[in-house]
Amino acid sequence: MYPIDPAANSPQRFSRSVQLAALEEYLSDREVQSICAQFHYGWRDRLFRPGLTVRSLVYRGLSHDRSIANVLADLAANDPRFAEEGTASAWCQARGRLPQELWPELIVRTARRVELLAGPQPLYRGRPVYLCDGSTLSMPDEPDLVKAFGYTNTRHGRSRFPVARICLLAQAGLQVIWDYRLDSYKTAEDTQFHQMWDQIPHTAICLGDRHFSSFYNLAKLAQRGVDMISRLNQRRSASKLIRYGKKLGKNQWLVRLYLAPQLRKKYNDASLPEFVEVRLIRVLFYRGQKRHTLWLVTTLLNPHAYPMLEIAQWYRRRWMMETRIGSLKTTLQLNVLRSKTAGAVRSEVAATILAHNLVWL
Repeated sequence: MYPIDPAANSPQRFSRSVQLAALEEYLSDREVQSICAQFHYGWRDRLFRPGLTVRSLVYRGLSHDRSIANVLADLAANDPRFAEEGTASAWCQARGRLPQELWPELIVRTARRVELLAGPQPLYRGRPVYLCDGSTLSMPDEPDLVKAFGYTNTRHGRSRFPVARICLLAQAGLQVIWDYRLDSYKTAEDTQFHQMWDQIPHTAICLGDRHFSSFYNLAKLAQRGVDMISRLNQRRSASKLIRYGKKLGKNQWLVRLYLAPQLRKKYNDASLPEFVEVRLIRVLFYRGQKRHTLWLVTTLLNPHAYPMLEIAQWYRRRWMMETRIGSLKTTLQLNVLRSKTAGAVRSEVAATILAHNLVWL
């Protein structure tokens, strides 16, 4: 993926103004205003209308030069009024007036358009597959951001800048983000993942790293008709599970995961079972001359309906999510945010994710 503007000092301002105007085809005033009205957001007839403000935020997410001055200059190339009336303060105020509920709706709508254009997506035995992963984002050292997101402790001491935790949900086969959560660094990825369960349809299969293979996730998703494929949680011993499990074939066993009493008290959920039956799979692979062992756990229990090799191959596809995160953080420069207030940070992240989806649309 490449940014729309390949060079910050490009003299082709006219070309860039055309690119800015082209966003109106995908983010029309009518659509943005209808969503705003849906959330009971009213607006006056200002220079920075809701649709134009959204498009300028998305354009900023695609531009190599993230400065507000660059956005205003390109707006002025389309409309001379911005050269006189378009100030950074007015643009920031317009950004702050946008309802936060607007962004998830636009992101989902764009993802659905991509899904419609892309046609049938890869299914595993007739079931859609979703990918989930998390990362962190850095931002300026401002009091409002410290309060909202906090610092992180590393082996070298406290971080110099506030850090936010982001968790993203995508569908295998599509290059777009369906949902995300942005919270303080202290918020667990597991908690963010729970908040996105409504976006995962029943009968789907979810791929996640070991952070998502907790007893709670495996049990509750199974109750919703969603199966999980992930690495075995680092707190569980594969050899101990095998000792009390049932061998299903070479390198795979049917085992029981029990919920610790202290965790039952923590979750306070009467619907949690005493144990969950899962299939434990040992995957052997070579990296160079060295052999490695990977332990996978899944609620897809039938080894004939869901062969071990296919499970391993699908787990490998989880790395597609890493490329999505790489596109957002590196290509679209989301790894270090520029905004200086919590609301502006949330808008910047949402607009960049929407920009990412629009590129693939």
